[in-house]
Amino acid sequence: MLWWRISGRLERAKTLLASMVNGDLTAVNAMITARQLIVDGLHKMRQLAADPALRSSITTDAAVDECLFAPAAVLRKAKTSSEVAGCPFRRGSLFILELGSANKGAANRDLVFLSQSWSHCPAEKWVPALLEGVWTRFSATLHES
Repeated sequence: MLWWRISGRLERAKTLLASMVNGDLTAVNAMITARQLIVDGLHKMRQLAADPALRSSITTDAAVDECLFAPAAVLRKAKTSSEVAGCPFRRGSLFILELGSANKGAANRDLVFLSQSWSHCPAEKWVPALLEGVWTRFSATLHES
């Protein structure tokens, strides 16, 4: 990390990420968090695949659901002024949504991606599709062997 800082690579990486989301720092934070949750999902998928009885009985959708994780908390920035439960807020207000405590037990796609919310995650279709593709390819290699 020190070398990245000294060489300027860290600053260039931050600038590149920020440019991809129009400078929205909450979106940069979300990309970093999402990366780790995808890695966690792939590790969980490896565990599922290591159990022969489980991998032969689990459906692709169930495998994907097992490998989805909600972040402990997400940052969201209000795009408009409004109010929640009688409490007004201004455009640009930051919200910390504690998904981890709300998502105890089995993963719920709606909660993981806040699908039914004003602050839904833009990766709500992409991440499950990625995990589905990995599981499907893995399953196909088992059938070829």
